[in-house]
Amino acid sequence: MTSHDNSYFEHVRASGRVFSFLGLLLGATGGVVTGVAIKGLIGDPFVSGGSAVVFYAAFSASSLITLFLMLNYLMMSLRVSKDGLNITFGMKSASVEPGQLVAVRVAETRSRMSRALSQAGRKISRMWTVLGVGSGIEIDILSGKHGDDDSGGTGGGKTETWFISSRDPSKLAEKLASLIDRADGR
Repeated sequence: MTSHDNSYFEHVRASGRVFSFLGLLLGATGGVVTGVAIKGLIGDPFVSGGSAVVFYAAFSASSLITLFLMLNYLMMSLRVSKDGLNITFGMKSASVEPGQLVAVRVAETRSRMSRALSQAGRKISRMWTVLGVGSGIEIDILSGKHGDDDSGGTGGGKTETWFISSRDPSKLAEKLASLIDRADGR
């Protein structure tokens, strides 16, 4: 008996070095703000007046941006089931039904920046990339009904290409290719 189980789950995380760097950056900025504030409460402040407002605003913004990066660009969940592909990435998510999948291929490993700058003949319309993970797949999907939280449209015969980070792109591509075959009735 052959199994047609297309289930697959992958939790794509940035490397420990990226987490460590951003955590160190967050700790350092938080520590500086706290140290300067405590020094200002105990004795003569390092900064005062308008300079203090600028100082605290800049360091607070830096901390918030770092925290935002850590929550939204370092972890992604990919789930393949008979219902299609579900992507959860920070505050964003998308679903692709099996009938929308046109093609899947393992993408050449490279950085997000070089991928965006040098696509030969194919435009990546959406990049689901985790910082520090250069491997992944490219999928061609029928656009106009890709299940985004912000899309309500249906229809379209246009094909768009998405890049999706993966630590095991061959396995993910295999599962999605199986879904395409089943949707095509093969």
